Amino acid sequence: MREFFTFICLIIMATSMLMSCQGPPNCPELAGSWSNREGYGLVFKSNNKALWLNKFGQIMDTVSCVFVLNCKTNPTTLDFSDFNAGPFQGKTLFGIIEWSADSLFRYCYEAGTQPDVRPQSFDQAQTMKFFRAQ
Repeated sequence: MREFFTFICLIIMATSMLMSCQGPPNCPELAGSWSNREGYGLVFKSNNKALWLNKFGQIMDTVSCVFVLNCKTNPTTLDFSDFNAGPFQGKTLFGIIEWSADSLFRYCYEAGTQPDVRPQSFDQAQTMKFFRAQ
């Protein structure tokens, strides 16, 4: 009887370990520089820090911000907040992201103060494609 009880306990422990070892969803690495090749850029740094780059003629405007990537949602969400300057200061960019490859993603966002403004799908006119900078 003791052996049967031990066997049942081992099966329960093994099952619980397998179910808890599912790990985070596959989420490509964002670290580094990205460009939409039309004047906008993103630089993803460590500790969820980022730079939002906007080119006006020959001048590059650089704004620091914080990002949160959530690969557990469908679609995957990517939000930017805590902008230190510019038109998004005091707001959050609530966005969705989809990778086409490790070096290409598309991003659609809406600025606001509440996540209910987040797009639910990719609008052709508002979606930007970003390419990993070489």
